[in-house]
Amino acid sequence: MALELDQELMRMLLDTFAIQFDEQVQSITDGLLVLEKGVTGDERRQVLESVFRAAHNIKGAARGVEIPDVPDIAHHLESIFTVLKRGNINPDSGVTDIALESLDAMKKAMLAFSAQQPLGFDKAELIARLETVAIAVEQEGEARQVAQQDSPVVAVEVVQDNASTEALEENKVLDGQICAWEPSAKVASSGKTPPVDANTAASSGVVRVNLVKLESLAALTEDFQVTKIEMDDHLAGMQQVRVKVQELMASWRRNHTSGVVKYSQQDIETWLASSSDAIAELDLASAQMQREMRSSTSRLSMLVETLQDSVRMMRLVPVATLLRPMSRSVRDIARELNKQVNFEIVGDDIEIDRMVLDGVRDPLMHLLRNALDHGIESAEQRLSRGKPAEGKLQISVSSEGRQIVMTVQDDGEGISVEKVAASARKKKLVTEIELAAMGHAEIIDLIFRPGFSTRDIITSMSGRGVGLDVVVANLIKLKGSVQIATEEGKGTRFIMRLPITMTADNGVLVRSGGSVFAIPTSAVDRIMEIRLDQIIEVEASHAILHRGRSIPLRDLAMTLELKAHEPLKRKILPVIVVNKGWESVAFLVDEVIGEREIVVKPFRPPLHAVRNIMGGTLTGSGEVIMVLNPPDLVDSATRSSLSHLRASQIEISDKKVPHILVVDDSITTRSLEKSILEHAGYKVTVEVDGKRAWDLLQEQSFDLVVTDVEMPVMTGLELTDLIKQTEWLRGMPVIMVTSLAKEEDRQRGIDVGADAYIVKGLFETKALLDVVEQLV
Repeated sequence: MALELDQELMRMLLDTFAIQFDEQVQSITDGLLVLEKGVTGDERRQVLESVFRAAHNIKGAARGVEIPDVPDIAHHLESIFTVLKRGNINPDSGVTDIALESLDAMKKAMLAFSAQQPLGFDKAELIARLETVAIAVEQEGEARQVAQQDSPVVAVEVVQDNASTEALEENKVLDGQICAWEPSAKVASSGKTPPVDANTAASSGVVRVNLVKLESLAALTEDFQVTKIEMDDHLAGMQQVRVKVQELMASWRRNHTSGVVKYSQQDIETWLASSSDAIAELDLASAQMQREMRSSTSRLSMLVETLQDSVRMMRLVPVATLLRPMSRSVRDIARELNKQVNFEIVGDDIEIDRMVLDGVRDPLMHLLRNALDHGIESAEQRLSRGKPAEGKLQISVSSEGRQIVMTVQDDGEGISVEKVAASARKKKLVTEIELAAMGHAEIIDLIFRPGFSTRDIITSMSGRGVGLDVVVANLIKLKGSVQIATEEGKGTRFIMRLPITMTADNGVLVRSGGSVFAIPTSAVDRIMEIRLDQIIEVEASHAILHRGRSIPLRDLAMTLELKAHEPLKRKILPVIVVNKGWESVAFLVDEVIGEREIVVKPFRPPLHAVRNIMGGTLTGSGEVIMVLNPPDLVDSATRSSLSHLRASQIEISDKKVPHILVVDDSITTRSLEKSILEHAGYKVTVEVDGKRAWDLLQEQSFDLVVTDVEMPVMTGLELTDLIKQTEWLRGMPVIMVTSLAKEEDRQRGIDVGADAYIVKGLFETKALLDVVEQLV
């Protein structure tokens, strides 16, 4: 038993050391990055003392728990910090590099020890380089002291004591900073111990809880104990009531046998009279018990809510636990790209759920890489544009209600709308029609499309086809969102909004196919009611117009392979639009019940994965409601023909899709307008001049005319005048789209009765569609 106890104690010590090790390594990393910025005086002395103490603690603790390799590396690192501390000297970039490399090596040694595997790097070679650097640092420290004493005789003696005169000639001391020495300069290219990602090396399974939170939880348990005593009293009271009820029942049975009354009616009335006091007493006791139980239940409900909040609070950790290690990553990436960057973190003391923090790690790192690679220019480019050579990169964190706002901001070149559009066009991520219908903000959002990249070559940072779409995908899982604010030439901001905690979610309850389902609110784009005449056909499938584009309309019950609907005869149909990234599907349901808070319980084995279902949630009455999986739902709706609405299911109105006549002598303009309108769900016929359009109006029925002004044979003004002068046509709207921008031209259009006048020079697809939708 003693041996087992020792093993358990050793396991606990190792777990404790692992946490301490991560903290001390991060402390050294932070200190080295601060020193690299060039701090001076007392601040530098304090930082050097901090990194020295952290290395010393790692060495001592690692030896205490008998972890090999780590103490040796920490010892040599400590030796370097000792010399730096003694002289209050800033390390140069070469010394910083090998110090950071040593930290990575210690992390690898820890992982190898845990997995009982070989180191994976040459420890002897690393220690040899550390010893060489320590000697160089010692010599530079002595040289600095000599220089400060201004004694040329002593300086000559120091040179003679050095192992290499050339080494001293190459090393120069600049106001407390050791400049690069040859062995240090080789650190980055040695390739012996490639950097370990500081983010993955952290102990993600550990949450450090503040003592105040634990004390609050302990006080809460006392309140629960009081409520338990109350509930015990209620139970005793109920037992007394039950005894009284049993006494009355026994009295009743004595007067009744097998349902036959043994005594006369008068005897029964006598019994009831004699029992009236007991019945009244029972009534009072039950009423009192109900009041007490209501009070206790209310108190218990409050305690449960408080307990839930307390547990959520215990899961909260400072954002700094994620952001601090990223300083190292930013430094390494900036050096690889040969860019000068000042990285700043603001508001990292704000707390957030550990699950959310772990989930936002990859999106945040992706945005930082994007800012360093695409956003911040090289020093030469920045100087040529009148900017400081050093770029600025900042992560700021703030809280807004129940959300955390995390902003990644740089002062780089910003995002060019033209470049984004050209890249999306080249990679065929959007059609020309879609691109023409987009505003500036929508075009910028294309950078979140899968496969988007503005790089033509593949590098370690870019061009691999793994773009910012992973940011959106990960944030959707966290029930978060991201927005972009950019100004070309000045910089870009990515604004992420995240929930503080992941323990609860909101869901929209819908009824479909005789069952109730919950859809996570984060995936619901819109809830609306549509008329039958708003359902259109696109590529032999039903659809509706939503935000200027057609999206599939599917039956939720049929998508879930439930019982099919009877033919719909209602004039108004409830529809819920569900998103999966850039895809949207409108689902027809029987009823939208409302929104409520839900706690999703995942499936247990053997139900590891059920198509279209992500788990279940309980109602207050204990009823189980299935929670739908939005990505699966959208995939099922778009890939399976079973989810399509059938003609027997829905009786679409006889009202036709609006028919529009486009008149323009320019084939380019004519084709563009036709494509835009057809993509928006309208039926379009085209003509090349006013005369042919007028002839067509005599033969076919149209709902609206879009016409140019300057055309051969008959102008648009003449065509409009004819339409408005003809009694059976004058109610049909006419839109003029022309390059004539003068006020007198606009007035001429108004005079002949045009309903709208759009100048081609200011032409935007959205403007045309908005006017058409308003007039049809």
